[in-house]
Amino acid sequence: MSAPVTLPPEIAALAHPGISEADVVTLRRHYFADNAISLREGEELFRIAAAIGDAGPRAWHDFFAEAITELLVHQVQPAGYLSQENAQWFMDRILEDGHVLLKTEFETLLKVMQQARRVPDCIAAFGLKLVADVVLTGEGESVTGERHAPGVVTKADVEALRRVLYVASSEGFGAVTRAEAEVLFEIAHATVDAPNDPAFADLFSRAIGNHVLCGIGRHAPCPEEARRRETWLDESRSLGTGLGAVLRGIFGSRPVEESAGTSAFTVGDEIVTSEEARWLKQRIRSNDRLCPAERALLNFLDREARRIDPLLDRLLEEARLDRAA
Repeated sequence: MSAPVTLPPEIAALAHPGISEADVVTLRRHYFADNAISLREGEELFRIAAAIGDAGPRAWHDFFAEAITELLVHQVQPAGYLSQENAQWFMDRILEDGHVLLKTEFETLLKVMQQARRVPDCIAAFGLKLVADVVLTGEGESVTGERHAPGVVTKADVEALRRVLYVASSEGFGAVTRAEAEVLFEIAHATVDAPNDPAFADLFSRAIGNHVLCGIGRHAPCPEEARRRETWLDESRSLGTGLGAVLRGIFGSRPVEESAGTSAFTVGDEIVTSEEARWLKQRIRSNDRLCPAERALLNFLDREARRIDPLLDRLLEEARLDRAA
């Protein structure tokens, strides 16, 4: 962790829960005076956010999110590509010792992922882990706006998971990564006996099914590769059938697009390979029984996959028997 920064006296005087909209205008003029935000200024903004907490007018929260997004996404080269280094800087600021996650910071995380063309896999998994912490502790004011009993997935938790998965699907690729899938399994296993909201099993099955059937990462390309793609990155077309429906099912009615010249998946390639089957069997059997979310996943794959490696035959049959019972 970096050493704490010292705020300029005139800025420190504004860093309190009673900050006014006029104070926010002063901050905006100060930090955007040169039309850029430096990493040090980003550190200062996190210090101010910690002092204000989740108080303050809407204008403050909007300004914070705008400034951090400008720093991490818009003023980098090439613009729009969140680097691994910048993603780590952002996560470190949120996880500083003794720091309590703020709603402002969680909303900013979502904005950064939404605005970026590409994000490293680690930051989307990080966002899901923040929601997983809410599930385990029940302390979700900063993420879902509600408190609940620990160890249960509520409807608000499901919506928070859905939001992270949706905004992380930059450039419309929409694929759920292995890191994200692992977090979802952790949640399912930690709440195996809990009265989870039924929407969790549905989201879990569709998200993991998406990962297995059209697993594509969102690794940020090198700057040279990113610049080469500039001509087609801004040209998009709507998904057709097949797994496009899966993605729309995960993210609701919001449109999911893929960039022209590339493909998030190939229609007809909905296959569970031997490697994917081994991974699934290991994750599902780690609890020695099927939880509702895993059962929903197996039923989803049974219905949607064109071919499934035989390694999953016994699990699929178990799910079929449960379904028939």
